[in-house]
Amino acid sequence: MAPVITVAGLKGGVGKTCTAMALAAADAADGGPTLVVDADPNGSAVRWHRRGEDALPFECVAIQSAPMAMQRKEWSTVIVDTAGGSKDEQVEYANGSTLVICPCQPAASSLEQVLDLADLIRPTGVDFAVLLTMVDTRRKQDATRARKLLEGQGVPVFEQTITSLSAWPKAEAAGVAICDARTDSGRPDPGAVRAWEEVVALHKEITTRIKAGEQLTLAA
Repeated sequence: MAPVITVAGLKGGVGKTCTAMALAAADAADGGPTLVVDADPNGSAVRWHRRGEDALPFECVAIQSAPMAMQRKEWSTVIVDTAGGSKDEQVEYANGSTLVICPCQPAASSLEQVLDLADLIRPTGVDFAVLLTMVDTRRKQDATRARKLLEGQGVPVFEQTITSLSAWPKAEAAGVAICDARTDSGRPDPGAVRAWEEVVALHKEITTRIKAGEQLTLAA
């Protein structure tokens, strides 16, 4: 059965959809086939996918179409992009997951929300970790302090962080993967290379984490 990675959050604007779509592109580049399930009523992931007119190397369906899509193909990975806000839904999706990723900006309000989310996920026993997103390179100390605070509360944090770059909204607007983001003049966005390197490193970290969890399960 394909691992299910859920991108969770109790608030919007922390980079859930960007994380889901970028990881799907990295997984597809690693072999795929990859499926994104858009569980957000706003349909952000589905609309991103449609804008590109099949430019993205993975499939994306709304939550209503997920059961049929799951049966149609043997996926390498299924990535669920959740809606922000509903605590009950976050727990429900976590229970069906192999790993839960919790994107979080290194800002006070976002950190408070992700600590609440961690308290919801812990009782499920599902593996989870916080991903620090929208990190300002001019204020790296904010990410360092956020990591220290979270780890001090016993909340796991991915080593890889995601930098705030203009390539991200450009990729979403064009309906392409972050590695294919372009400037307004049509040239490759200089930040796209860095963003893609970060995503590939994150994907590798996630893959290693999932494989380690599978080995522990087999050993048990």
